[in-house]
Amino acid sequence: MPIDRRSVTRELRFLLQGVDGLAGEGLPAALQRIVEAAVTVLRAQGAGVMLADEQEVLRCAAASGPPGRGLATAQERLGAGPALDSFARDVPVASRDLTTDGRWPDLRHLIDAAAVRGVLSAPLSLTEGGPIGALNLHSSRVRDWEVADIAATTGFAGVAASLIGVAVEARLRGVLLERLLDALRGAAHRPGPE
Repeated sequence: MPIDRRSVTRELRFLLQGVDGLAGEGLPAALQRIVEAAVTVLRAQGAGVMLADEQEVLRCAAASGPPGRGLATAQERLGAGPALDSFARDVPVASRDLTTDGRWPDLRHLIDAAAVRGVLSAPLSLTEGGPIGALNLHSSRVRDWEVADIAATTGFAGVAASLIGVAVEARLRGVLLERLLDALRGAAHRPGPE
């Protein structure tokens, strides 16, 4: 079933309007709101966000539920899967049925096959700097991902990456401001020259 452009636009507008709130509530809460919105907007049974750590290893950062977290954790353990391929190649990666997909044969043994079958992963890419992670969608049934699904997911992932960038930048600015204030407080308590 094609994704309704109006619902995608409306949900993305709500996310963008809340960008200051997302930044203020911290990255974990922002990521949770992103995966919850992805489930609704992109008509998936579940969603997850995996972000790269300092060694460029993808780690589960948020999931809409246990199946999504299990999918992300399984990919972490194996070092293979649609999200890792999407991140490495900076393109969306779809699997009609993860339980029979020959690209990642060991992944089927680590996921809940009753809850995770069709998977679509899109890179979370910053405008400058490339991918920082991947957005995973999953379906509890075999799913032929249509071009419209892939396009909508890629667009959503782009907005999500921007929101993550804003949240991280706000956190960094907060840390810098706190350090500056600490330095000013320390300077105020030092005795002056006599």
